[in-house]
Amino acid sequence: MTKKRSVTAVLFITILVLILGLLPMGLAGAANDVVINEDINMAAGSLEIPRSTTVNGDVTLNLGELTIYGVIIGNVNSNIGQVNVMGDVNGNVEANMGQVVISGNVGGDVIARMGEVIVDGSIGGNLIVDLGTARVDGTVGGTIDSGFGELRINGAVAGDVRSKGGDVIITGIVEGDVILEQGLVELGPEAVVSGQIYIGRGLVKKADTALVGSVEIGEELSIADLDGEGNGSGYSFEGIDGSFVKNIVERVVSPFDHAVRDIRIMPRLIRTREWPFFSHPFMGIYGNAARGIINMLIMFALAILTYTLFPAHVKAAGNAVSSKPGFVIGWGFLAAILAIPLMVLLAITIIGIPLVLVEIIALAAAVILGFAGIANLIGGKVVKTISAKTVNPLGAIAIGTLIIGLIRMIPYAGILVSLVVYTLAIGAVLVTRFGTIRPVTAEVLPPVKDNGE
Repeated sequence: MTKKRSVTAVLFITILVLILGLLPMGLAGAANDVVINEDINMAAGSLEIPRSTTVNGDVTLNLGELTIYGVIIGNVNSNIGQVNVMGDVNGNVEANMGQVVISGNVGGDVIARMGEVIVDGSIGGNLIVDLGTARVDGTVGGTIDSGFGELRINGAVAGDVRSKGGDVIITGIVEGDVILEQGLVELGPEAVVSGQIYIGRGLVKKADTALVGSVEIGEELSIADLDGEGNGSGYSFEGIDGSFVKNIVERVVSPFDHAVRDIRIMPRLIRTREWPFFSHPFMGIYGNAARGIINMLIMFALAILTYTLFPAHVKAAGNAVSSKPGFVIGWGFLAAILAIPLMVLLAITIIGIPLVLVEIIALAAAVILGFAGIANLIGGKVVKTISAKTVNPLGAIAIGTLIIGLIRMIPYAGILVSLVVYTLAIGAVLVTRFGTIRPVTAEVLPPVKDNGE
């Protein structure tokens, strides 16, 4: 009896020691929990939300990598970077130009423009992908809308799957319909599509053991036709009409618009505008005047900033317009013609989508640098014409921008002037290789005196 009491006492003491030893660890863990009751906005860099952190607000990161191990009660926004969701996001996840990896849980929608989406976890809402690839190994509680790109479904989708064009490869389960405007739907041996498969123009490749409600194809194409080699004479764009190309261009420009608009390091005036290199007239004559003034202010600010950082490059671009107008016009016209087709081709190949961003940035930089050179050239000539004083470059750029802006506000003529200015800007930058090639000027030597004189 005494031995039993001794054993019981030893067990009791052991359990008590374990409880007392683990209690501080639990209290320390609870004490380390962090709650942030405000939005988090970061311009650039890497941002990590730890496991023990809860954010009662939105999280926005521009130009960088965002990793979430904790809990986000609001939405997540990313511009040009990567988003890794290892924890929980109660709201939406929106990314422009980058990669999104969902290994945790997202309660709302996941929206990605020009990038890649990998879903290993779960999405409670919809998955929307424009100009990019998507792979679903986990679950999507809503529908999947894909622009132009490959879509792989190895997990489960509760709603419909819709795609504008590309390959839709299913080895998992789709509870709704599969709708593809143009491309290939491939069903693996364990694929299940509870609804209907409809393809406007394309093909269905189905394994014998795959299950599907029904299949309807508007115009059946072969694999060779889908690969663009149906005629045996190289690439063929049969069936790609103007609306098809327009959709691609809109999907290419849209993420850049969102990225520029949402980057919070830029002035709010610029973020609330559309991309300044495209004209979107407001309503009425006062709206047009306001648009013109805003465009002038934006371009003047960008030109001044560019001149401050690269004064020699700006001058070289302006001098090229006056000294080599033929070359400038030729290169500018060629670049303007090839820019959009090249962008479309890169977008169609999918693998070239990251290069679309490079092309957009290069064109934007060329336009800004070239515009600064042209404004400086015009303003300088005006000042020299009316005064013999030394030209102030900042004043010259201001005068040049004002002249160009006022002419652009003239109906019809303004559109033509805008095209000419932007063509010259791009051409000047290409001729001078972004201002790195300066014009060669001959050195004037003093006259040699004759010793006999």
